Amino acid sequence: MSEHSMEWEDKVKQGLFAEETFSEEMKRSVLDAVNRRHARYRLRPWKQLLGSAMLVAAALLVAIHWPSDPASKMAAGSPDSVSGPASGSPESAPLPVSFEPLAAKDWERGQPTYAEDPDILPGLSNKFNPLSNESNERIDQIPFSDIQLLEEKPIEGFGTALRYTLKPGSTAPHVLPNNGAYFGFTVDGSTEPDTLYHYGTGHMYDLKFSMTRLFGQEALKIEQTICRTDGESCVWYFRKDVHGEVYSLMRLDAASYERDWDGDGKEEAIVATHKRNQIYVFKEQDGRLLWTSIRDALRAGRDDEVQYDDGRGVFLLRSAGGMLETYRLQGEPDSLVRVG
Repeated sequence: MSEHSMEWEDKVKQGLFAEETFSEEMKRSVLDAVNRRHARYRLRPWKQLLGSAMLVAAALLVAIHWPSDPASKMAAGSPDSVSGPASGSPESAPLPVSFEPLAAKDWERGQPTYAEDPDILPGLSNKFNPLSNESNERIDQIPFSDIQLLEEKPIEGFGTALRYTLKPGSTAPHVLPNNGAYFGFTVDGSTEPDTLYHYGTGHMYDLKFSMTRLFGQEALKIEQTICRTDGESCVWYFRKDVHGEVYSLMRLDAASYERDWDGDGKEEAIVATHKRNQIYVFKEQDGRLLWTSIRDALRAGRDDEVQYDDGRGVFLLRSAGGMLETYRLQGEPDSLVRVG
């Protein structure tokens, strides 16, 4: 029998019997009966004491079986008392989310990256600040006359992706050994139609391209699902200025999504790492990144799992015991609200 069935039966049984009061009228009736019995049979005085004892016993019996005061039961914390929502239920109070400036060194052009360099955040493989700045956002441009075009395809809403090799005598920077293939792109409406942006190795041509918005501006997003030996993804974002020129906006060594959580018109980046099961949210403020850990905000245990569902825009917390909770991030103030 379930716990809910037992609770229901107890409440029904409690309601089957009307409340009784051992009133003065009942007391007099008992005394009269005793007195009549005494007068009729001329009982000795000690039998009157017996009648009084019976009266007291009857009163005690009523007191023992008297229904408890519901208010007293609630005050005592009985199982029938009414309580607030259980901890972790959809009615729970929002969990505060705190953003803080990212303490990470900026990458300088030409600076090498080493595997032994520390990650900027636990589980996030970036070694430098992922947000570009004025000193490192520029992308090299080379003339079309320097390349031997191998393939090209349109990037809807942006321009054209190119795979190519360099012709002998090219002065392009970042030359690959054995004249390997390169990746670059052109931009619709560029003021320099005879040049292209010379960006990376040829494998990037086959990656996923899409247009999105990040930090309040339109951006080209390039995604590589698995690009590291540790299983992490890589994501590149590029922005266009008012003149149609392209600059590097941000690069992340983990899967990334975009959503405006607080309604300020500036989309945040939601970064889900493969390592250490971390989810970070990044905001941009005056050229700096602010970050928070969703895992920490949810107070996830070591064996708990956190996930991000981009289709619904929610965070999932699955406990080691299999319990699933769903949260949504909201602003003013920044907090996580349980929705399931």
